[in-house]
Amino acid sequence: MKATELLRAIGALVGFYVAVFAVAFPLVLAVTFMLGGDTPPAGVTFFMFVLAALVVYMVLLRLGWATEQMFRWPGAGGRGVRLAFRAFVFGATVGILMAAAALTLAVTVGSAEVSVTGGSLAGLVKTAGSLALLLLVAALAEELLFRGYPLSRLSGALGKVGASVVLAVAFALAHLFNPSVSALGLVNIGLAALVLSAAFFTAGGLAAAWGLHWGWNAGLALLADAPVSGLEFDLPTLDFSTGGPMWLTGGRFGPEGGLVATLAMVVVLIWLARKNTQTAEDQS
Repeated sequence: MKATELLRAIGALVGFYVAVFAVAFPLVLAVTFMLGGDTPPAGVTFFMFVLAALVVYMVLLRLGWATEQMFRWPGAGGRGVRLAFRAFVFGATVGILMAAAALTLAVTVGSAEVSVTGGSLAGLVKTAGSLALLLLVAALAEELLFRGYPLSRLSGALGKVGASVVLAVAFALAHLFNPSVSALGLVNIGLAALVLSAAFFTAGGLAAAWGLHWGWNAGLALLADAPVSGLEFDLPTLDFSTGGPMWLTGGRFGPEGGLVATLAMVVVLIWLARKNTQTAEDQS
């Protein structure tokens, strides 16, 4: 029975990802046509996949194959929105604090440096605002594709821990070709996925995981202009030097490539796991 349920879950996941690509492909083709045959910018293509994922989720909810409880947003209307917003803020706060802890360790224990360079405050605010929005969309996309329905569906066959581990491996492999990626960087990406899965299984659901994901990325990029998974954004007025040793501070991959991120993530993962265990005991 368990093997049958696992096969059904795998089939559902394959169908989910095929559906996302099936919706995204004509959208990308339409944009390509509007651009006169030119390849759309990577950001536009990425947004099309986000839109496609949202469409697939709406269909799943409509058909009853994915329930609103999966998102942990009880109720409808204004109450559901308020709960989702609170969950997002909770996750974002945890993510920012986790990023701040990793950056602090990189500076105090390693030889990383955060310096203030020349540039206007207006330029910083404008760039930071655009970057915050970009990271918000990117975090949503990855949560829809690696948590949300896939994690909820797979956990029914493998349990919460098993499903989290499987998708953590997939999440790490999705970052295999990021700039300056290292073995420890991939391990930390997988560890980050476990943290995000733990956030998903709190009362905040997808909104909490989305907030934590955004808070971590935005914390690294906006607090110190540090690389995020090897991607550099070059904020005006701020400059981050990773220093060394690389195994500690992460090198050009950013803090996610170093032990500073490992330590910060392990602490948060243990805290969220205990929080979830306590919630489960209270409900039993």
